[in-house]
Amino acid sequence: MFDLVIENGTVVNSRGAFEGKVAVKNGRIAALLAGDVPAEAKEVLDARGLMVLPGLVDAHVHCGHGTPEREDFACVSRAAAAGGTTLMVDMPLSEPTTVTVEALEGKIASAGKQSVVDFALYSGIIPGHLDDIESTFSAGAQTYKIFTCRCSNYPMTYDGALLKGMRTVGKLGGMVCAHAENDTLIQELVDDLQAAGRNDARAFLDSHPEYTELEAVNRFIFLAGLVPECRAHICHLSIADGVRAVREARGRGMNNLSIETCPQYLALDEDDLVEGGAFAKCDPPVRRRETVEELWKYVLDGTVDMIASDHSPHSFEKKTAEGGDFWTVSEGCTGVQTLLPVVLTEGRKRGLSWKRLVELCCTRPAELFGLSGRKGDIAPGLDADFALVDPGAEWVLKDEDLFYRNRWSPYTGKTFRGKVVKTVVRGRTVFDGGKICAEEGYGTFCPMDMKGRNGQP
Repeated sequence: MFDLVIENGTVVNSRGAFEGKVAVKNGRIAALLAGDVPAEAKEVLDARGLMVLPGLVDAHVHCGHGTPEREDFACVSRAAAAGGTTLMVDMPLSEPTTVTVEALEGKIASAGKQSVVDFALYSGIIPGHLDDIESTFSAGAQTYKIFTCRCSNYPMTYDGALLKGMRTVGKLGGMVCAHAENDTLIQELVDDLQAAGRNDARAFLDSHPEYTELEAVNRFIFLAGLVPECRAHICHLSIADGVRAVREARGRGMNNLSIETCPQYLALDEDDLVEGGAFAKCDPPVRRRETVEELWKYVLDGTVDMIASDHSPHSFEKKTAEGGDFWTVSEGCTGVQTLLPVVLTEGRKRGLSWKRLVELCCTRPAELFGLSGRKGDIAPGLDADFALVDPGAEWVLKDEDLFYRNRWSPYTGKTFRGKVVKTVVRGRTVFDGGKICAEEGYGTFCPMDMKGRNGQP
C-alpha cells in the first residue's frame, strides 16, 4: 500500500503532460501510473481539474536570516508553500554573511527550526574569505554569490579575487553566480543626478541604464572564459542584450554559462516603478516594455535557463521615500509567493507551455544547483514534492493574502489566472486552501551535489 496517491489530475513533468496517478511511499515518488490502474493508499488526493506540477525550486531567495525586521525562514517558507515552492535556495546576504562553515551551520540550525519547506544554501566569494571556499563546498553550499557592484550588506568582489575564486570553485565542480552591474558607471551617474537635484523614481532608472548591466555581463563572460571548468551563472538578468551576449559566447563553444531571470523583469516595466511607487524598486531595475517583450522571446525559445523570484523583503519604512527622496528607498521586491502565478499568467499570454514552465521553475533550477537527485521533477525516486494548480482560477492579489512579515507586493491589485490550491513536500501537504498545514521545522536542509547533478549549464 502506498502512503499517498494523487489521482484524476493532469501531471506535468520534464517529459510533458499526461493523465494519470502519482504514487508516494516514504516521502518519495514510488510510481507513475495510468489512470485506470488500481492503487491503494492511506491517503488519496483528488486532483480533478487541477495541474499537478513538480514543486517549484526557487533558487534565488533572501530569507532575511539575522534581520528579523525584514523576514525570517518561518515567514518566507510559509509564503513559498503558498506559492507552490517546495525548495528555496537562500542567498548568503545574512547576519552573519554565510561565507564560512560556522555561519552556514548556524543558518542551517536556525532555518531547520523554522522552515516548512526544504531549503538549500548559497555561499559566496568575498575578499578575505577565499580560503573558506573548499570548506563551504564540503558543507553542501556549492554555489557562490558575487557582486560586481557595491551592495549595502555584502562586499563587492573585484576581478582579481573573483578570478581566483572561480579557479578554486572550478576545481571543486561548483558554480559562481553573479550580480552583474558596473559599479563605477552607476556611481558616476548617481553622483551626477544627485548633484542636479534629482531624487525621483526616474532618476533611479537613469542611474542604471542597460549598458551598466551589459558591461558587467560581458566582463563576467570574459572571466568565465578564462576558467572553463567553472560553471558561471548570471543572476536576475534583466536585459535582452545580456541574453544575446551569453548566446554568442555559447556559440563560440563556452558551455559553462547559464542565465536566470525573474518575474519582475517579465511582468513589470519602468512605468510600474514611476507610476506605481517604490514597491517595484529593485536592482537591476525593471526595464522598458520593449525589453520585457524581447526577454520573453528568449524565455520561450530556451535561451534563458531558469526563472527565480529574487525575493528580497524590506520593511514598509525601508520601502518608503523619505521626504519624497527615492534614493532612500531600499532595493528589492517580494516575490517568492507570487513566482508561479506571475510567470504562469504572463507566460500564457505569450504561449508558454506547461512543460516549459516546469523546465524554467522546477527542473532546470534543480539541475543547475545540484539538487536534481531529489528535486525538480515528477519521476520515481525523487522527493514527492508537488504544486497543485487550478489553471482556470482568476483572482486578484490582496496584501492580506501574503504570508510575508511585511505584507506588500509590487503585484497587489493585479489579476492572475491560475492559482496554487495545494502544496506537498515529501508526501505531506504543507499548504491547502489558503492555510499552512505543517509546523515550523518540517523543512529540511538539502546539501547540493554539483558533481552528481544532471546536465551542464
